[in-house]
Amino acid sequence: MAARLGQRAGLQAVIFDMDGVLSDTEPLHEAAIGLLLSRRGAFLSPEEYAGLVGLDNERAWEWLADRFNLPRATEAYLTEWQTILLPLIGEQVQPSPGAIELVTLLRDQGLRLGVASSSRRVVVEATLAAIGLSAAFQTIVSGDEVRDGKPDPEIYRLAASRLAVDPCHCAVVEDSPHGMLAAQAAGMWVIGLRTRYTAGLQLQADLVVGSLEDLLAVFEIGGGLGPRSSPT
Repeated sequence: MAARLGQRAGLQAVIFDMDGVLSDTEPLHEAAIGLLLSRRGAFLSPEEYAGLVGLDNERAWEWLADRFNLPRATEAYLTEWQTILLPLIGEQVQPSPGAIELVTLLRDQGLRLGVASSSRRVVVEATLAAIGLSAAFQTIVSGDEVRDGKPDPEIYRLAASRLAVDPCHCAVVEDSPHGMLAAQAAGMWVIGLRTRYTAGLQLQADLVVGSLEDLLAVFEIGGGLGPRSSPT
């Protein structure tokens, strides 16, 4: 069997974004926003939603409130959106192809695992429970635990700190440009997962894959991720 990636390269931890990575939840998030806006006679285009992917909930709803001249406070829309979203998660969410197998392989290779998601804690916990990964990670950091959301690196630095791993020994699996910028700024290796929202974009990542199944193959055969240089 090929040398394990973690042993071969000094990699100690892998941190996953959640929405769009561990589960294809973005269509549900988009649908929940669409329903809320439709109640007010507004419509969000797919291109506009793509620009929100990876932002923390507060910043996304501040943008939406400005875009559609919504009269109430941002927090009220967040609460209404979550009320729409959570049942959809419980009924429809499935793990991304390869997610369970990848997490299991990394854990078996002795790597520490974390989740760093822009979503609020209640949404993160509901999603991980729905896909059967609630107990798979040593730490979970949600968007409401940090002051500045992605593309600020705070969320990834906090995840690395909780894992007790230097950021240069961490790899991040991200699907959004905002998240990739955050991981890079934190001094971590960035594995970009291409989705329909980023199909036409140049992803700022050290490695780009089309699926978690592709990434699973990389970790099965070993690879060349060494300690990343600290950002200047």
